[in-house]
Amino acid sequence: MTTVKKIARNSLFLLFGQVVSIVFGFFYFVYMARYLGAEDLGILSFAISFASILGLIGDFGLSSLMIREVSRSLAQAPKYLGSILLIKILLSIVNFGAAAVAINILGYSEPTIRVVYIITLYSIATNFTYVFYSIFQAFERFEFQSLGIILNSTLMIVGIFFAVEQKLDLVYFAFIYLVVNVIILVYSFFICLGKFTVPVLRIDWIFWKQIISESAPFWLNSVFVLIYFKVDMVMLSLMKGDSVVGWYAASYRLIDALALLPAVLMSTMYPVFSKFYVSSRDSLEFAFKKSLKLLTIISIPIGIGTTILAERIILLIYGVEYSHSVIALQILIWASVLSFINYTPATYFNSVNRQRTLMMFTFVGAILNIILNVILISRFSYSGAAVATVSTELVVGLLMVSNIHKIEKLSSLLTDVIFKSLVAGAIMAVFLLFFYNYTLILLIFFAAIVYFISLYIVNGFDEDDIHLFMQILRR
Repeated sequence: MTTVKKIARNSLFLLFGQVVSIVFGFFYFVYMARYLGAEDLGILSFAISFASILGLIGDFGLSSLMIREVSRSLAQAPKYLGSILLIKILLSIVNFGAAAVAINILGYSEPTIRVVYIITLYSIATNFTYVFYSIFQAFERFEFQSLGIILNSTLMIVGIFFAVEQKLDLVYFAFIYLVVNVIILVYSFFICLGKFTVPVLRIDWIFWKQIISESAPFWLNSVFVLIYFKVDMVMLSLMKGDSVVGWYAASYRLIDALALLPAVLMSTMYPVFSKFYVSSRDSLEFAFKKSLKLLTIISIPIGIGTTILAERIILLIYGVEYSHSVIALQILIWASVLSFINYTPATYFNSVNRQRTLMMFTFVGAILNIILNVILISRFSYSGAAVATVSTELVVGLLMVSNIHKIEKLSSLLTDVIFKSLVAGAIMAVFLLFFYNYTLILLIFFAAIVYFISLYIVNGFDEDDIHLFMQILRR
């Protein structure tokens, strides 16, 4: 199987799973948001953000390291999987203890504390699931991860609809998250054992020390990234209350859904980049440039279109109660645009053993984000939190791009792609404003057509892009 065919196959499998996840997730989140209201949604969103931040204790970057190393040598899978599972058991105990201590020190109400306990267990189960997903990715068999994502979304939508129909309270909604993810963990465990490898469960202190040392930069990178994507909800909860978190979370949910698009592509490209780094630097450079160009082209019309249509989107999805979410969405969408563009260089750094460099950039981003949130949330509430997120993504992106010296003509490539995409996006914006009151779904569909036709006219695609696209379609 050729590299292009394998990338296309894996991307399609993962894309299908993520599309189902986005659609199902959209329906169950909106259904849940309308039922719970802004205050209870704020509590649940706070718990998820809180557990996500402390959940990093239970990962330590081990899954990312395993993808890179096992993709280079599949024979390493049993040793890596067994060691990482044992380490994660120990880390998960520390994770739950830290969450229990922290949430009690912060002085939250008893119902909020119960929700945090349950969501922390959900986060731990998800961490173990990602270990097995890492094996699927390293073997480049993304169909099993895709099936797990679809199963997760299906069970979630069934559980949420059941809870709403039975008029259950917030704690039961938290239990749904936990139960569903335990089921997915069991599924991924048995698929891994039956299809790929059996872990060698052996305590090897020397090997453990080696992999922890190598994975630490991956972990710190995840810590810093999660801080500037999740700490805002925790700070909003402490400074502004649960309803404000609910309004902000409603917009953030839409941004999270969009983040699945670059995540799909770069999940399939990560093992490819890692192999090319040791086998073909020219192929690595080619794959990097094409990935960066594709994600930039996709992201800019999303930013422009969402900014114009934000009010219609929020009112249609959530209703008048969440009208405060409009301004947050108009700002946060540009964090999503920058995140699309930043995904490729971030994956490149991890693939070429430069995770420590990436760690330093995300550290700068985390510190900047905390400072900006402290300043802006007190004055501008959730709008300030959104501006802090956009600013952080911009700074980290500039640091990454300016540091990749080995990619020839990268700055000129990115400038050219962004300029042409903005020109095409401006034409699309005129179309959207002129036909603003038409049916939303049709408006978005035809706006996309206008954008890509305009991009073609301004030479936003070259012959290599078209040839590569046709090659993928044929396969």
